[in-house]
Amino acid sequence: MLQNVQALRGLAAFLVVFVHLERLAILAGLPAGATIFGNSGVDVFFVISGLIMVVTTAGRKQPPQGFLRNRLTRIAPLYWAITLAVFALALVAPSLLQTTTADPLQLLKSLAFIPYARADGAMHPVVFVGWTLNYEMAFYLVFALGLMLPGRLAGLALSLAILLAAAAFGQIARPSGELGFYSAPIILEFGAGMVLGALYVREGLPRGAAWGWPAAAIGAAALALMLAGPWLWPQFDRAVMFGVPAVVLVASGLIAERAGLVLNQGWIQTLGAASYSVYLTHFFCTQVVTKAAERLAGFGPLVMWALAPVAFLLVAMVGVFVHRRIELPLTELARKVIAPMGPKPRPTIAGGAW
Repeated sequence: MLQNVQALRGLAAFLVVFVHLERLAILAGLPAGATIFGNSGVDVFFVISGLIMVVTTAGRKQPPQGFLRNRLTRIAPLYWAITLAVFALALVAPSLLQTTTADPLQLLKSLAFIPYARADGAMHPVVFVGWTLNYEMAFYLVFALGLMLPGRLAGLALSLAILLAAAAFGQIARPSGELGFYSAPIILEFGAGMVLGALYVREGLPRGAAWGWPAAAIGAAALALMLAGPWLWPQFDRAVMFGVPAVVLVASGLIAERAGLVLNQGWIQTLGAASYSVYLTHFFCTQVVTKAAERLAGFGPLVMWALAPVAFLLVAMVGVFVHRRIELPLTELARKVIAPMGPKPRPTIAGGAW
């Protein structure tokens, strides 16, 4: 168990919560865009995903089909359940939703992890935060191609080459639509995580107790730069603005843990384990709190500030509940149905980046 990485998963999920509390922040007196830094949570997730795919497949033979089967059973069940729930809501109470419509074709594409453009131009599935999962599933396919080669280094090199070629194509051709989606620079964050994973597995990262506090300090600085990125260098793509400090942050967590500095408190690890559920359910909670804030706006900004911790507490409670009562049972059921003959995933971090 990479406990510091588990903790970073929790951090990443709760960073994203800030993004969907923008309306509350505005009612509290902050300017529009004040919570944009929360988008960096996705970039941390992508770096962790690349890292964990390498770590969990190192030192053992992993057939591509088994790898993809394990990934599908980990990612799909909860996402499909929430997608169907949102689609049902769009059918019976469309006024509660904004750009989500009860379109059967869009539902099928969402369930199949196929990106598409909504009426507003956004490449968002039925569950709008699921755009990140479209990237995840595409990365798993790329990683599985690497698993087809006999040597692990050769396989990693192939996966990295595909990611680099796709990003280069995106920068040169500037395609739109699905091609533009899959060739955005953000895909390089998976590759950076893979390199970090290879270094970790091959003992290429600094080791020893003396590295503990320096790594923690570097990680804290990277986190600060990542959160301040939208104001320090807004001209850069998010792969630079958020992705580079995210890589340093994750690397620092790994080095600090090997030096004995571990975020192993129970509540931190619990939130880290529940991060996937938090990510997929938090927008329900933020919407409830935002609606309440709009009704209470006449009481002044102090009430809005008081609602912020309420929102995060609600997100945490719902996320942990869904993780324990829905996500884990659905995942276990999927493994029994979809992957009865496949190798069990290595128990490093609950399922990888999520």
